[in-house]
Amino acid sequence: MKYALITGAAGGLAGACVEKLCLDENWTIFAADITEEGLNALRERTNDRVIPVVMDITKEESCSQAAQFIKTYSSKLDVVVNAAGIHTMASLVEGDPVKTISRMIDINVMGMIRVNKAMFPLIEEAKGRIINFSSECGWEKPQPFNTPYAITKYAVEAYTIGLRRELNFIGIDVVKIQPGSFKTGMHNQATAGYDKIMQTTERYKPVLSVLKPIMSVAMNHPHDKKYLVETVMRSIYAPHPKTNYKCKNTWYLAAIDPIPDKIIDIGYKTVVELGYKLMKKTGKI
Repeated sequence: MKYALITGAAGGLAGACVEKLCLDENWTIFAADITEEGLNALRERTNDRVIPVVMDITKEESCSQAAQFIKTYSSKLDVVVNAAGIHTMASLVEGDPVKTISRMIDINVMGMIRVNKAMFPLIEEAKGRIINFSSECGWEKPQPFNTPYAITKYAVEAYTIGLRRELNFIGIDVVKIQPGSFKTGMHNQATAGYDKIMQTTERYKPVLSVLKPIMSVAMNHPHDKKYLVETVMRSIYAPHPKTNYKCKNTWYLAAIDPIPDKIIDIGYKTVVELGYKLMKKTGKI
């Protein structure tokens, strides 16, 4: 029997990964999240090889307790999939960016570090692998008002690369997943954050009015989560996994990424200025 831990399992994407992996009778999956109700619902629609684990990744003690709980079932973990995370959009100078970014770092970055540290003896016992969810935002140049999330994913990129190179010495694989836009609860979080900026901004009403329809393109056309589930399964089953798996990254963001920064800056400003004049002319604002 092989054993996997998947965090954020009460959410759509991680939950879908649990549902897929549990179809393989060779696997027992520890489905972890802070939401007990969501984990119970996941268990009801899967099978008895899915074991709910209530874990708060913002607390080191909770992660350690989860590791002790897993040890009552197994002395090893063949795979840890760090899929838990949050997303919001916010200004870097208005509102409370310190609080917003601190919370996101605590969950998206430090939570991953806490989980991997607590589970490492189990991973080492199996010579298993660690799979960290990053994002296309971890390698693309940050978009305005999406920078808090990008900060956390840039950090995940650096952490994962460093962890991979360290654990390479002892034969443990570390993999990055870089998803594009998928329909999850994170979409709702991001939209709510954008709407909050729109309502409270003292400086950026024209900017936000023009950028919203542009930034909404990817959110209004999310990819089917089956593609990401397939990517995660490949990273789990591959005898020699790739260091990095991209999945349905947003084509136009990838296309502008190689453009020099100053030109991108000028482009954003020009689009906003012309867009605002057009919206005023057509009565849309």
